[in-house]
Amino acid sequence: MPRALALLRGRLWKQLLVHAEQFAYDVAGLPMALARPSQHSEEPAAYLHAVYRNHFWRLPAGPLKAIAAGIAWPLALAVTIIQYTLRNGAAIQSRTGTSIGRQVTGQIHCAARHSIAPPWYYMFELFESDRQRRAALYLTAHETIAAAYVLLEPRDGADELADKVWFAAHCRAHGIDAVPVLFHASAGTIRFAESEAQELPEADLFVKPRRGNGGHNAERWDFVGKDCFRNSKGEVMGREALLARLASQSLGEDYVAQPRLINHLALADISNDALATVRVLTCRTGPGEFEATNVAFRMAIGSNSVVDNFHQGGLAAPVDLATGRIGLASDMGTRPHMGWRDAHPVSGARFTGRILPHWDDVLDLARRVHATFPHRTAIGWDVAMLQHGPCIIEGNGKPDLDIHQRVERRPLGGQRIAELLAVNLRRTLR
Repeated sequence: MPRALALLRGRLWKQLLVHAEQFAYDVAGLPMALARPSQHSEEPAAYLHAVYRNHFWRLPAGPLKAIAAGIAWPLALAVTIIQYTLRNGAAIQSRTGTSIGRQVTGQIHCAARHSIAPPWYYMFELFESDRQRRAALYLTAHETIAAAYVLLEPRDGADELADKVWFAAHCRAHGIDAVPVLFHASAGTIRFAESEAQELPEADLFVKPRRGNGGHNAERWDFVGKDCFRNSKGEVMGREALLARLASQSLGEDYVAQPRLINHLALADISNDALATVRVLTCRTGPGEFEATNVAFRMAIGSNSVVDNFHQGGLAAPVDLATGRIGLASDMGTRPHMGWRDAHPVSGARFTGRILPHWDDVLDLARRVHATFPHRTAIGWDVAMLQHGPCIIEGNGKPDLDIHQRVERRPLGGQRIAELLAVNLRRTLR
């Protein structure tokens, strides 16, 4: 009975989060949905905005959701403007000369005209007048994650990309170098993979939710000898105790255990002892053809030595597609203290201008693994660079474009990824 209640609570909480996130997208995107239809445009950004507007009204209970969003929108906007201006206003005024008053009116303008909420106003540095003039070219989560990707993704259960157990088996079957799953914990039971040893190895482990993303609830367990493992909080457990703990955790959510991977030596001084990865965005260009359009390199900082994820407070930097050269790095930009860095804030090691190892192989691996998902249009791949070569960590079927627009300091509405999304949407909606 307790196990069944825990599973039910876990499922209900997940559903609540999904609906809350969807409503947040609707609130932020309401002005775009209500905008007067513009003249037909061949520009990718304008087309993607129009697709979102049409998609919004065709959803089940679309008009009712619009009424609810309309009631919540002014209050949500006012609260977030106050929150983010108090957090960032004085620092941005000191740094750029943009007054707090102009920042407030800028946030209202961007939200009402372009459906860009206050957090993204600061993330995309729209307090800079040249960027605010290009605000219409930014692609937001409500029109990509909540609309474009929904229309483009397969609806026939063609794959289980988000399932790390399924994904590891899929990559192994296609000869793709990807991190294996040693075992997974589900409903209180530990299940070892048939291709792996049927016991906990004497090696460092990385444990994370089976269907999670963004580094949430991930743990690293280092093997310290004498059948014991220690996590980043200093907790030490024996084999059986650790397995029992993971089995208990899985009553609410499935978890997987994978071997901890070690960075290429060229990245050791800028990784903060966590695995540093690149997010490689690939998109279908035609039947059986896939292109890498944008890449961001991610690093852990501070006390975090577990994950490098951007949304977990890490740094990210743009990467030149042709050369693999790293640029200036920053965090999400919703707080003012980090700014733009050319050196790691913990180690002090300079990274700007470095060439990432195995660069051509990284891009080739991302394109090859996407080719094993020919029915998917856009995928964001997390790729690690190990001493022997690149390794796929996971794929995200609804890749967030925020990281690329933030670190490249430009909107993607006029770039290659927008062009390819528009081409694929036109083909699909036809």
